[in-house]
Amino acid sequence: MGNNSYHESIEKNRQEISIDDQSALSRAAQRQAQKPKAKKSKSLLMPALFFIFILIPVSLLIYVAFFFEPDDSLTAKPTENEVSFEMNSQPSSAAVAAAEKEEKEKAAAEKAKADAEAKAEKEKLDAQAQVDKEKSDAQAEEDAKAKAETKAETDAKAAADAQAKKKRTPKPKQMPTRKLKKKQRKRRSAKCFWQNLCGETR
Repeated sequence: MGNNSYHESIEKNRQEISIDDQSALSRAAQRQAQKPKAKKSKSLLMPALFFIFILIPVSLLIYVAFFFEPDDSLTAKPTENEVSFEMNSQPSSAAVAAAEKEEKEKAAAEKAKADAEAKAEKEKLDAQAQVDKEKSDAQAEEDAKAKAETKAETDAKAAADAQAKKKRTPKPKQMPTRKLKKKQRKRRSAKCFWQNLCGETR
């Protein structure tokens, strides 16, 4: 019975144990639970951008599509310089043929007139070229004559100058033999002197 009394005394003193939620959590969870959570600051940028770029354009589109009614009382004034086109029925083949014939005649007349003007211009240019050629030929002949005359004059002048020079220039005088011999002796003596002088210095 001793065991019974022991069990009874234990049962009397037994108390209920309450388990906290924190003790059941893992260590990482306990650490996070202990830290005070920082308050998230709400940014005003995203709502402002949403409002500006999405909400306003969409609302304008909805207004224009469903609620906007243009005022018909303001109509544009018709301009005075408007051009209107009226489609006529096809002209008859006789009128078309007559118009084509007229155009061909006009074209032929214009071509004939242009040909006549070109021919007259060509004749005028040919006549001018002929006159210019005659003038240049006459000028060339005159130049040739003038050159021939000047050449003849210069040849005559040169011949006259040569003739005058012949008359003016006297024949070279021959030195008298005495003077010549004297000069030759002086040269020989000077030569000998220098040879003797050079020979003695050596």
